[in-house]
Amino acid sequence: MADPTTTVPETAMNRRSDRPQEGTEALRAVLEEYGSDYAAAAEYTDELEDILETAVLVLASADDEEVEYVTDSVVTLIEAADAVSTDGTVALADGVSENASELTELLETVGRLQRQGHVDTFVAITETLSTSLTEEEAEELAVVLGENGSEVTAAIDSMMELQREGHLDDLVELSKTLSALEIDESTVTGLNRVLNAVGEAEHDPEPIGLYGSVRSLTRRDVRTSLGYLMNVLKAQGRRLRKGP
Repeated sequence: MADPTTTVPETAMNRRSDRPQEGTEALRAVLEEYGSDYAAAAEYTDELEDILETAVLVLASADDEEVEYVTDSVVTLIEAADAVSTDGTVALADGVSENASELTELLETVGRLQRQGHVDTFVAITETLSTSLTEEEAEELAVVLGENGSEVTAAIDSMMELQREGHLDDLVELSKTLSALEIDESTVTGLNRVLNAVGEAEHDPEPIGLYGSVRSLTRRDVRTSLGYLMNVLKAQGRRLRKGP
């Protein structure tokens, strides 16, 4: 993937020397000189593709106002191009116009990922999913993402935070280890109980002698725990006898 840049392609710029040559100001100069007649701008440069490329590249460092400005301009540029004036292009322009706010949010997200250096990782994940999922699975994934957009965004933000802190690789390795274990719901429940019990036992434990230990055996909680422990030992014994 190309590195982000705010340089306007040479073919998308006016030949006049007094026009800004780089960044958002260069793009505004091209668009504003022709007022609302963006078709003239496309005809003048004869390179609509470069203008659109410039608009996308500028978004990587644009603020909210500039993003909205460029989004509206792109719609008109698409409609104005003689080289791509097909029914499909008109439909594309209509779609962009009707979903301008969503497109703006998407471009802002892409720009943020680019500035943080995560675009290549995001593209790699997308390519992996596209090659490993069937068409039906891809449709199901799209539905899930649509219905749980905020949760997915939060999960991605959490992963990005872990990556910035250098913990993402450790989490991936832990996930691989856990995925190899045969853990069902009842096992998870049992482990949670044991871990919670260990946490409770850490609060002000009192010393106990031999006679105190014997007296503890008469308590209901202790006898219940011993019964649980015996069940664990029996289950482990059965598995050991059966082998791997």
